[in-house]
Amino acid sequence: MSSSSLNKWPITQTQSFAFWWEAPGQWVEPPNIRRGGWSGVLRCRWQNRAVYLKRQHQHFCREWLHPLGWPTLCREYRNLLTLQKLGIHCPAPVYFAREGAAAVLVVEALDGFVALDQLHLEAGPQREQLALNLGRCLGHMHRHHLQHGCLYAKHIFVRQSAEAWQIALIDLEKMRWRPAAKKSAQHDLNQLQRHQSLLDAGDWEKMLQAHQQSFTA
Repeated sequence: MSSSSLNKWPITQTQSFAFWWEAPGQWVEPPNIRRGGWSGVLRCRWQNRAVYLKRQHQHFCREWLHPLGWPTLCREYRNLLTLQKLGIHCPAPVYFAREGAAAVLVVEALDGFVALDQLHLEAGPQREQLALNLGRCLGHMHRHHLQHGCLYAKHIFVRQSAEAWQIALIDLEKMRWRPAAKKSAQHDLNQLQRHQSLLDAGDWEKMLQAHQQSFTA
């Protein structure tokens, strides 16, 4: 798990589990080690574009379909595909594979996007529009009974275009389907409210109104 220089990229190799398992990159942060396993994320360049490479070993989660556990990257990959089908922006998967207790997931970098907790935007029409678009996005997700599970401002990426703000969601390892859509919404919105500082009370109210309209559409 040593960090390698980006200029040593093995361009002669093909896409395979072994290729991505050994691919060089720069660790975004030290790998997370727990219960005898580990999981980490590297930023790499591949075919002249930035990608994020997630690697893990013995890093499991449990679901009713997988009572003995399966890699959390399996769940994240499934959730990426789910959001894509719903038209909700998220990092596009480039490659995914599992070999026993190990798994790799490669996603495109969200070029041009900035995390909500890194956005500096004065109060006014632009911030109000951001609040409305965020509410519509989350309402659409919650209408389909999906709970993000870790909805912090750092996991919401935004990009301003000529027409509107684009919203993208990341860190989907904990996303799950819940029978009660309202409980999914309540959990995520309460969590986000505690972990965001950009939207003031007025913006938050507009976001909730947009969320409700999308949720009940």
